[in-house]
Amino acid sequence: MFINDNILDGMIDLHIHVGPDYVPRYADSIRLAREASARGMKAIIVKTHLASTVGDAYAANQLGLETKIFGGIALNGPTGGLNVRTVFATVKSGGKMIWLPTVDAEYAIKKAKSGHWIKAYVNGSSFGQERELINLLDDDGKLKEEVQEIIRICKEYDVILGTGHVSPGECLALAKEGNAIGYDKLEITHPNAWTEDFTIPVLKELTSLGATLTLSFGVCSPHNGRQDPREIVNIIKEVKAENCCLISDYGQVYSASPVEGLRTYCYVLKRFGVTESELDLMTKDNPSRLLNL
Repeated sequence: MFINDNILDGMIDLHIHVGPDYVPRYADSIRLAREASARGMKAIIVKTHLASTVGDAYAANQLGLETKIFGGIALNGPTGGLNVRTVFATVKSGGKMIWLPTVDAEYAIKKAKSGHWIKAYVNGSSFGQERELINLLDDDGKLKEEVQEIIRICKEYDVILGTGHVSPGECLALAKEGNAIGYDKLEITHPNAWTEDFTIPVLKELTSLGATLTLSFGVCSPHNGRQDPREIVNIIKEVKAENCCLISDYGQVYSASPVEGLRTYCYVLKRFGVTESELDLMTKDNPSRLLNL
């Protein structure tokens, strides 16, 4: 029997890949907005690796739907890397999310060379050109001055700073700096993609410093990591739902729609022991706090 459930009512997805992009995507921001609104979602954030999505979000919001669409920028080479002006331009034009380097992060590139599934994204985004391997730390192991400035800007404008695809060591340095200056919107981007390095003790240290983890359903996909969702449940139980958000991380043409992805994600986690109250924390309360909704 078909059940027209309302499980997505009021939920927020902080991580959806949107087209147009340098690879095919499931949909543009207009279609994503309509589909999210049809299922009663409160908000979504749209993302690309190599360009700003602030304009995409603005266009989708002109539809006047109840679902709010937000954009931001990932600080890879094509957007200027760790460029403070890029961050200012993004937040001043309405961006709500700054991602630190993803496909150009030194950590991700090294993972790709080791055979990690992230290689499909890393290798496909260089277009055969040389690029800088971006690390957030200087030769002394301290956060670079421009990274410290980026954190301060995110605090001043009250926007989310996502860690992208940087290493646990870089994440810990960010979390310590954020904690020191009273910044509480640091998002550790899908650490379940690299559990060999982002171990439970590391995740507990990050959250103890005020960081929020976003846990990706995309990592469970056959074309990504084929992660057993019970590993995600274990993270939630160990680190506690109040420190986590759920993200579909969908938008690929070989995945279901992002809306359907998040719906399935919730049911899978419920199947393995995540409670309704934990789901509400991770899909409503915590992302609402990060977005001031």
